[in-house]
Amino acid sequence: MIGLGLLLSVALAQEPPAAPAPREGRGDGASARHHVAQARQFVKNKWYDDAVVEIEAALAAPGGEDDFDAHWLGAQVYYELVRADRAVVLAERAALLAPNADAREQASSFATFLRATFGFVELRGPQAGMTSRLQLESTSVIFDADLKRLINKLALELREPTPLPMRLALPEGEYLLNGVKLVIRPDTTSTLDLQMKQLGARGLAALQVTRLEVGTGTTVLFGDRVANIRTGGAFELSLTQPVGPLLIGAVGTFDLRSYAAGGNTSATDLHAWSGGLRVGRELAMGGPLALRPSVGMRYGLVPGIGFACDEADGALACVPIGDAPAGDASPEVEIYAVGRAFTPFVELSLEYREAGRTTALGVGVKAVVEQHVGTVASPGDAVLFDAPDAPAASSLSYVAAPNTWTATGIRLLANVSFAF
Repeated sequence: MIGLGLLLSVALAQEPPAAPAPREGRGDGASARHHVAQARQFVKNKWYDDAVVEIEAALAAPGGEDDFDAHWLGAQVYYELVRADRAVVLAERAALLAPNADAREQASSFATFLRATFGFVELRGPQAGMTSRLQLESTSVIFDADLKRLINKLALELREPTPLPMRLALPEGEYLLNGVKLVIRPDTTSTLDLQMKQLGARGLAALQVTRLEVGTGTTVLFGDRVANIRTGGAFELSLTQPVGPLLIGAVGTFDLRSYAAGGNTSATDLHAWSGGLRVGRELAMGGPLALRPSVGMRYGLVPGIGFACDEADGALACVPIGDAPAGDASPEVEIYAVGRAFTPFVELSLEYREAGRTTALGVGVKAVVEQHVGTVASPGDAVLFDAPDAPAASSLSYVAAPNTWTATGIRLLANVSFAF
């Protein structure tokens, strides 16, 4: 079967064996040859829908019913469109019209392959004339790479609004169609009645599955209180679970970034983590693309919140750096505390998942805009940096007033997900 798939791929790239010139009295044949030539050009460009139009025009033209080229090329084009029922009719007719033994054997073998490989299912909705997106997934092991390609191609097409009833041709095996088990046997036709709960957005929502997502990228903070915190790396791990039409996710983040701390000193604190929840909804954009807007809330730590401090009554009294009254002398020390923040955020994720499958690897990008509303511990302990520019590796107790801060953040991530 694999060898035959390779043979067909080569045959599509090449011109089929030429048929003899039409005999007098059978029609001039020019129109049929013209349409076949145009269909071949469309095949080279992989425009198979356009090629079908030309094939049918060739078959309807004078002499087309006896044109080997039109039937043989048509069988291959319909195969590419996963229309095995039409392909087998054209292949069998091509075998009868073949100009030589080699062409007859090739067409006959192709027809035999189609009948031994493909079966059919009549899909029906609860009412005539309904339209729905359909999700097809093979649950059998398919060894033939070309058949796997055709199944994936068909699955992508079915993700578009599809009119019911319709007839599908599929390679032999077991499938899930909108979550309903489907068994395909060669050269046989079965019927599948889909219920209302298995159609439309409701049906696809029921097929959503748990996803593990890993993202990496960059993050930046904006605001007077975080002006010393530099752009850094961002890492995210989340587990997303469908609940009805919604996708609810547990999210954990870790940021690797440094901050300026007194003069030319730089520091890095590995406590920049957060965790929280996210709620979103997936919107199919066509084919394998899906857009997921979400909102959420995280709680976490943001190191590097700076204060200028002076000793008073045996303790350090601190104000945010930049808030000291004009004309004051330089502070005795600068401290950089770890802030704690509630962080509401909005997220937009764009994902490509092969064939829209329930179990598949997906890749995408996401953008997050977040607002940190935080505090620092007061009284508390912080890393000490002696003013103006000499660092000291010690901690110091302090009292900060005010101890609140805010910042706006942006996160840009490349994302990999695995649905299971």
